[in-house]
Amino acid sequence: MRSAIAVIMAILGVILVLSGAAALWASVLVKPASDPDTTAPITRRDRSMSALSRLPAPDRLITWGVILLALSAVAAGAITFSATATAGTG
Repeated sequence: MRSAIAVIMAILGVILVLSGAAALWASVLVKPASDPDTTAPITRRDRSMSALSRLPAPDRLITWGVILLALSAVAAGAITFSATATAGTG
């Protein structure tokens, strides 16, 4: 089951990366009008959300594709994380 989830996530990640690259290529051919940003974010969360919302759609697709590819590598066991803690008795 774990490998099936990894394969599905890898396929979705590749599809997202390729569709983001295709959309990026299409946006190069047709230049969209830019919207001026008149609102000033106040908090750190608002600044983060504003930065994420300013990412073009193709870049967001590529970002989510890379995230899914990384998660599928973790699910497949290609990347492992290990944390150990020891208490010294001296």
